Amino acid sequence: MPLKKVVSYGSNPSRPTKIKKLNMEGYIYLGEHYDVLNREIGISDKKIGLSTNPINREQSLTKTKSPIRYRIVAVYKVDDMSRVEKMLHSILDSRRVFGEWFKDDDDTLEGDFVNFMNAYGAEVYNLEEVKMEQIILKTDNRLKDVVEKHGAPLNLIRKYLGVEYDVLLDERGLLHFNGNVFDTPNKLYNNGIVFHVKKKRGGSGTNNLSQFKIKETGERLVD
Repeated sequence: MPLKKVVSYGSNPSRPTKIKKLNMEGYIYLGEHYDVLNREIGISDKKIGLSTNPINREQSLTKTKSPIRYRIVAVYKVDDMSRVEKMLHSILDSRRVFGEWFKDDDDTLEGDFVNFMNAYGAEVYNLEEVKMEQIILKTDNRLKDVVEKHGAPLNLIRKYLGVEYDVLLDERGLLHFNGNVFDTPNKLYNNGIVFHVKKKRGGSGTNNLSQFKIKETGERLVD
């Protein structure tokens, strides 16, 4: 759908003072705060906002070293994101606690959000699927070579502080640990194993394949 703009020039035609976007396609999302350590945070409020790039938006809202992060739990593509956002905010105004944040003490907001989007005819946007596709595009080619040589899924061992941790290499060349997916050995180490043990991400480690052994045979991987 084309983007229409209304420009107000004010008293100086050479310097526009306001640009208004109309009928712009985009995404409406519902998101919440959460604790990466799975602790109760005591906040049920959820945010309803709009974005042209929900993945980047989620990342921008969770850029912190705190264990309290932000995640999008539902997102839909719509024909006019500004209009749809205003409709939702108006309908849910009695729940509003601050700005774009709405109370969800009874845990019904996500259901109401989804029902509205379905009634409106919005298109479901599978955020996790898109994230996975982006990860696959960045997957370390060395890991793909390991899959080609040894097959997949392949059970690996990665030792840290004298303890051996199970890691799964899938058919796409992605590493799985503790319910999370990583596209490089270094990310697995710092954001996976070190975080699991110390509750904070590491800042070093190696990206070499030699840090892994095949669980079944004990064979060490080589770069």
